[in-house]
Amino acid sequence: MNELSRIDFIRSLIQDCRYDDALEALQIAMDDEPDNVDYNYELARIFMEMGNYSSAVSNLELVLEKTKTDMLYFMLAEAYQADEQLDKAIGAYLKAIMMNEKFPFAYKKLGMLFMARNDKTSAKEYFEDYLKLDIADDEKEAVAKILERIKE
Repeated sequence: MNELSRIDFIRSLIQDCRYDDALEALQIAMDDEPDNVDYNYELARIFMEMGNYSSAVSNLELVLEKTKTDMLYFMLAEAYQADEQLDKAIGAYLKAIMMNEKFPFAYKKLGMLFMARNDKTSAKEYFEDYLKLDIADDEKEAVAKILERIKE
């Protein structure tokens, strides 16, 4: 099986939520290519779905050694957050924003994390930046309500 059809097969297993089969196929594929970015990325996705956040973090960190995108940093931040590594999550969300200043989801997540820490000043800053981006009107209304509560 060539690499393209192998990764397509693995992705179809993941899409069908056949995680055990996908893990088995990934193990076989990774025996040949342990540093393959696509395989490590898909493995991280499976670990996130299965709730194994520390393993997802490890695999995403491996992927980021080879390629860096705003979405990969966002996914890493999500994994850190799920693994209760909030400082690292904040750092990864900030890296996502550094790569793409118009990446709205990272701004919102940062606002929420800072709110959870009771750092209203930082939360307000990221929510206000979020509102400046191209987001849906209902989303703007919801975040505006959050900002009103923060100001009280």
